[in-house]
Amino acid sequence: MRGIVSTLLCGLCLFSFAACSKTEQANNNLATATPSSSASPAVATKTPPANIVTASAAEVQLTANGSADAAVQVNIMSGYHINGNPASKYQIATSIDVEAADGITVGQPQYPPYEMKKFAFSPDPIAVYEGQATIRVPLKANAQATKGSHTLRAKVRVQPCDDQVCYPPRNIETSLPIVVK
Repeated sequence: MRGIVSTLLCGLCLFSFAACSKTEQANNNLATATPSSSASPAVATKTPPANIVTASAAEVQLTANGSADAAVQVNIMSGYHINGNPASKYQIATSIDVEAADGITVGQPQYPPYEMKKFAFSPDPIAVYEGQATIRVPLKANAQATKGSHTLRAKVRVQPCDDQVCYPPRNIETSLPIVVK
């Protein structure tokens, strides 16, 4: 009799443990997929594909002591947007950081005009870029700049969002090809 009771108690414990484990896993899955309900835009913990936002730049020609703008093209996949610059205090603004090198200095980036749009996760319209946005980066080659090809490293910081939630911010690495003549 004692053996039967022990076996039943062990089976009941294992069944309870398995049920609790499944409930905890289901709650974790729900938390991952459910947007936050705070006043600021919801941030999903599930990340979208890496290619939602891409960035690239065309070659820039400079002469010694000359200046020109690099045009960094940011492409946003249809159905998504990134925050404009400047952005509200609850948004992470799109930004770019370009490393100067080889006698080439970098000026203050010039961000394109943004569009104000209303989304489900925000009570007010927010500043966004959709489709394409071109960030202009002023460059200047000093008199001692080495002639030839140069590559400046750039990092574009974005926070991709869809019409329901915003995803964690990400950095997009790109480069600016420069030719000093």
